[in-house]
Formats: sequence, structure tokens, C-alpha cells
Amino acid sequence: MRQLEVALIGAGLIARLHLEAWITVGATVRVHSTDGRAAELARECGGKAVGSLEEALDGADLVDICSPTDSHHGIAMTAIAAGVGVVCEKPLAASAAEAEEIVAAAEQAGVRLIAAHDVRFAPAYARLHELVAAGRLGTGTVARFTVAGHHPRPWTGHASAESGGILTDQMLHGVDIAYWVFGDVVRVHAQYQGEIAAPAPTGAVAVGTVVLTHASGALSHVVSRWTATPEPPYRLTYQVSGTGGTVTYDSEWPQEIQVLGDAAAHFGHFGEPPFVAEIREFAQAFTGGPESRLGPQDALAAIRITQAAAESAWTGRAVELPVKGAAA
Repeated sequence: MRQLEVALIGAGLIARLHLEAWITVGATVRVHSTDGRAAELARECGGKAVGSLEEALDGADLVDICSPTDSHHGIAMTAIAAGVGVVCEKPLAASAAEAEEIVAAAEQAGVRLIAAHDVRFAPAYARLHELVAAGRLGTGTVARFTVAGHHPRPWTGHASAESGGILTDQMLHGVDIAYWVFGDVVRVHAQYQGEIAAPAPTGAVAVGTVVLTHASGALSHVVSRWTATPEPPYRLTYQVSGTGGTVTYDSEWPQEIQVLGDAAAHFGHFGEPPFVAEIREFAQAFTGGPESRLGPQDALAAIRITQAAAESAWTGRAVELPVKGAAA
């Protein structure tokens, strides 16, 4: 695989995880951020800081957008106009209209566009997708997906109540998995409790819940929580049942491998981390390998569903989503 030139935009936690992954797969990375942290991140992780977006894009194979959501549209459109491929951390844009504009521009320009939804690359979720696709769980499928993590206070900007808060941010992880596993969504019914406007006060909590009716007949219940403190750590679970059986997962379950002695304190989950697996697949797509499991339509679907969830929670009514070919 040839060495890629990557322009990484942003210098927060997600940017750090992406940068470490790009370095792991052998890419050269230049980092740009408007908050003054690019130089420190580049120094710590092995990239090169640059002073402007234009400098970052000059000669790059792709831009990896890891900046706050409200900046995604402008950066992506600038990159596409320059003929630079785009990888974008979720969500692709702040609204479905902006996401549609990005997708249309990339298609017209012949520029590769990939959304970064890292949970798809966690082995437990990839395996669930395989099981359902193979028909191993039968029919009449009902699923519950949960995601919990510390409230990203510096990240959420000045969101209005109508914007949906957690429904359009963290919930996208569970919504994307439900869409990936069970297909198109035709009905969305959501509720929200807790802090919704931002910047949220210290100790803010929030819970978002949505029921998705899929065109296939499957039902998915997605629950997202923002916790007041970093403990307990980020947690993901699912339980999926059909006529053929049930499969469950909880990221807090202990590994089957036991380690005793000094090594125990340094032992982590085995296998390739999801961020590295994700970036490796993206790198292969940009160097002539197979296309990624995440395409522009996946990014659009996730945003349309979460935007419908925000509308449902705000109005108190279910929202119907038109899906081509779905039964009336």
C-alpha cells in the first residue's frame, strides 16, 4: 500500500485517535486546528503542524475532518473543490441538508467520501452484522442498543433545544448500527430528558431514547446516555432477538483471558482497536483496495434518522421517513 498524505483537521481527542491510527497504517499526516493545539498534537503523535487549511490540503490525498460538527460542511466543501478526498468523523454535517450538499458535491466531482462511524469496526458489532445478514437470528427481529459516556461539554457548541442534543450526537452510534444491521428506517419515535442546550453546566446528564421501525419489519430501540462524570467509562451494549435465537454483548464484560501478576495492570482488549481497523480500511480504499463498508449514503441515512429523532422528541409525535420501495 502506497504512503498516503493526510490532512487532519482538529486537535481534540478524536483527532488524536485518528492521528495515531493514520501513523500506525503508515500515512504521513499534517495537522491543522484553529484552537492552537495542532503543534502539540503533532509533536506528541508524529505528525506535522501546518498553519492553514489551504496548506493542509495542498498535495494531500485526503482530508480527515475531526473538528466540531458545525465546521464539517465548510471544510468538506473546500476539500472537494480542491479535488481532495474526504474522511469525516460523525456526523457528516450538522443537518441533513448540509450532508446532502456534501454528498452531491463529492459525487459530481468524483471525490471519494467516507464517514467515520467507528462502532461498525468493533468486532462484536461486525459479528452481529454477519449473523443477521446470514439469517442466523431468523425473523421477527427485535433489538436494543445502548451507548453511555461522559457529556462532551467542550464539543457540543451552542446547540438549541430543537437541534436534539444527544439525539443528533451520541445516539448516531446506535442508530448507525441499527441501520447497518436491519436496513432502512421508515418510522422514528424519540424522547429526550436532561440538558439539551450547550455549553452544558458541569455535571450535566442527558438521556435520549428512540424506537426505529425498519422497512424489513425489524424493531430497534436505541438508548444513549451522557453521564455527569467520566466514571463509569464509555459503555456499549446490545441484545438482539429473533425466531432463530438471541445474541447479547456488553463492553464491560470481562475478557475471557485472565492475566495474573504485574502484566495484569497493562493488559487491554485483544485484537486491533476499532479506530485502527477503521482507518486501515479507509487507507485501503484510498489506495486502490476494496471500498469501505461506510459510504456517503450511510452518512446521510444516519443524519436523516437522528434529525427525525430530534423532531419527534421536540413535537412529541412519531416521524415517518420515506423509503423508496417500502410498503405503504
